[in-house]
Amino acid sequence: MYDSLGNNNNRLDPGERANLTVVFRNIGGVNFNNLSAQLFTSDPYITIIDGSANYGSLAIDSTRENLFDPFTVQVSPSSPCGRAVLFKIIASDSGYLDTFEFSLTVGPYHYLVWNPDPTPSSGQIIHNTLRNLGYTGTITTELLTEPLDLYQSLFITLGIYPNNYRIPANSQEALAIVNYLNNGGRVYLEGGDAWYYDPQVGGHNFNSLFGLTGISDGSGDLGPVLGFANTFTQSMYFNYSGENNYIDRINATNGFLIFRDGDNSYNCGVAYSPGNYRTVGLSFELGGLVDAQPPSTKAVLLDSIMRFFGITLTALTETPEPGFLQTLELLCSPNPFSTFTKIKLPDSNILSLKIYDIQGTLVKEISPSPGNDIVWTGKDHKGKKLPSGVYFIIPTGPTEYKPVRVLLIKY
Repeated sequence: MYDSLGNNNNRLDPGERANLTVVFRNIGGVNFNNLSAQLFTSDPYITIIDGSANYGSLAIDSTRENLFDPFTVQVSPSSPCGRAVLFKIIASDSGYLDTFEFSLTVGPYHYLVWNPDPTPSSGQIIHNTLRNLGYTGTITTELLTEPLDLYQSLFITLGIYPNNYRIPANSQEALAIVNYLNNGGRVYLEGGDAWYYDPQVGGHNFNSLFGLTGISDGSGDLGPVLGFANTFTQSMYFNYSGENNYIDRINATNGFLIFRDGDNSYNCGVAYSPGNYRTVGLSFELGGLVDAQPPSTKAVLLDSIMRFFGITLTALTETPEPGFLQTLELLCSPNPFSTFTKIKLPDSNILSLKIYDIQGTLVKEISPSPGNDIVWTGKDHKGKKLPSGVYFIIPTGPTEYKPVRVLLIKY
């Protein structure tokens, strides 16, 4: 991809026009003499300015890129960052015809998981859960392989002693994290020794940046883990099955408490929002939390952290057309849900409810009966149970309504 027509950072950004090139490799049994391709997308935030490309000849076992005849696309200024755009290419030459698909992300990805933990299950769980929720991102064991500004948030999993990683004081890794925060980043960091023990033995001290202080080295008695009222962890209650050894006891300074040990009443989670950046610091492994009924699930917790970070998902149909006035709003309860959610209709004029997945695909349409609330059991129009994830419910009728975001969690 070449965005010399835009800001020249080699990625699609909102409001930008860019050239796209695609490399074809001929793995068949015949040579192509006049290969051409056509680019398509149904994404409403993308306009294809030039969707045709001529590749010419392509011999067996060779490759060719449309460098001299690129596709050209325009990204809407209102496109949300982190959005994965699906493209389709139809390639043809005489009697040959084939279809390929690929995706590109608009703007910075939603997240990067840096997972140097020698026992990396927590980082993998965080990555898989965020991806299943519809967020775009990746996971790595090396922090400094690419610029951090490619990501809207950074999740760091350092592990629990003796299977832990210590970020050396003033190391390139530490300074990269500090610089990322000072430039408005969002950082989640978990580690059993990250807050009290490590800073005393050569580890970088991030405490002030996370609005917390280390109290003691702790022990191996964590669990159950409880959330705090009036925060995004309110009513959360988790049993804990992660590594459990020398769990640092911490307290909030400028930040606010979000987790504590339920048996011994020490604090183990702090969130901080000083204005120019946001952080979440835990002294246990999020991947070790045991899912119970919502909101006590890792999916709800991670989605709540992303919302605290100011990172939200937008369905294709959630952005209203010009002149669309968002007024009345549906109420869905429970939300998140696992078996059903009851949709309370604000008036009797709603003609239908359309339910879309995070990619903007219509999965279900419901025609309500006058005066009755709607119960949706998380199934599509064929009666098939839908996967866990974010869905949007949009009413149609003479009045204007807000789309409602619901979270389906399957067990």
